[in-house]
Amino acid sequence: MANDKPAVDFEAALKAGGMPTTETDIKAEFQAVVNDTVVDGQPIITNTSVMSPFWRLIRAVATLPVIWLKDILVNEVMPNMYLATAAGRFLDLFAWAVRLTRKAATYAAGAVTFYKADASVLLTIPAGTVIQTERINGTVYKLSTTREVVIPAGVVSMAVPVIAAGNGAAYNLAAGYYRILPTEIAGIRSVENLDGWLTTPGSDTESDDELRARTRNQYNLVGQYHIDAVYRSMIAAVAGLSTDRVFFEHDAPRGPGTANAYLLLDTGVASDAFVAAVNYHINDEGYHGHGDDMQCFSMPETDHDLIVTAYIYKNLNLSTDETTALQNDIGNFVRSAFRDNSDYDVTKTWPNSRFSFSRLGEELHENFGQLESVKFSLSDIISGLSVPRLSSLTVVVANG
Repeated sequence: MANDKPAVDFEAALKAGGMPTTETDIKAEFQAVVNDTVVDGQPIITNTSVMSPFWRLIRAVATLPVIWLKDILVNEVMPNMYLATAAGRFLDLFAWAVRLTRKAATYAAGAVTFYKADASVLLTIPAGTVIQTERINGTVYKLSTTREVVIPAGVVSMAVPVIAAGNGAAYNLAAGYYRILPTEIAGIRSVENLDGWLTTPGSDTESDDELRARTRNQYNLVGQYHIDAVYRSMIAAVAGLSTDRVFFEHDAPRGPGTANAYLLLDTGVASDAFVAAVNYHINDEGYHGHGDDMQCFSMPETDHDLIVTAYIYKNLNLSTDETTALQNDIGNFVRSAFRDNSDYDVTKTWPNSRFSFSRLGEELHENFGQLESVKFSLSDIISGLSVPRLSSLTVVVANG
């Protein structure tokens, strides 16, 4: 998404205001002050030879504090005077002024489905049972069951409530990632997080850019009319959502006075339970406007089958294991672009935009030095009020 935060040259602003900002300018300004300061018809300092130790000391004493002051003004004081450039605790003060606080990190929670090898037996899933992913960009993500669950005889599978081992959005992985039991449970054939598994998305501590956008949006709420800004503020107050990930549909989708809001997570898909919680927040907890009919939905998706052919340099002579590892890493990298995981710094799919495969190819080259060329089976995806997702992904690694 575009970032419209202004880039301000505060040092140039100081200089335009008459403050010397370089050592040369400061020394020249000090020299002029000394020359213009006369006592009994004589300059206040007469020995201004460059060879004079006294004069060099005096100039250093006058120059260094100005340099220090300039650096403090440019790097700390002036940027933190404005919402557009404030950071950290100073940005928290701007938020406090409009009755906002930075959102803390939260833990992902949901349900993972356990499958029995024999449906006729009764099995108990202990509390604290760990389910994990394969290694993704060097990290293994883990969930644990929150309570003991009994799968009765005659039932082949059951969704068991889980919570992430750590906080943050990185645990909001797409379906199929959590499927490994590091400690085997007798009678359990397999385990997997299915579509809609995530009931409460995990979130990172609200970043400066996210808090800045939410604070800026707050200025539109002075009249408290039930307009986009008000609903955007209420929705973005929920953990896991930010102002630029709420998309509105007007034009009375259910008749006069109605509107829809579509919610987008950085990673994974907003489940029905999560969307229901957001709808309850805006419609049943005292925020509902007179005559308003606002409903939230998970962002609509378009499904795409993608084949990535990655050509590696011929002289690499990768082993079978190395080729498989590269294939998995490339797959996870591409899936990150389609919001299945958040472990890579890659351009992601967005609603109302063009997803560029040429850009994705550039980013693959930047991250995987083994690649000589990359080809995609799809051309650019142009999306409306929907987010592109992968229905299938095939990665082929071949010699160049």
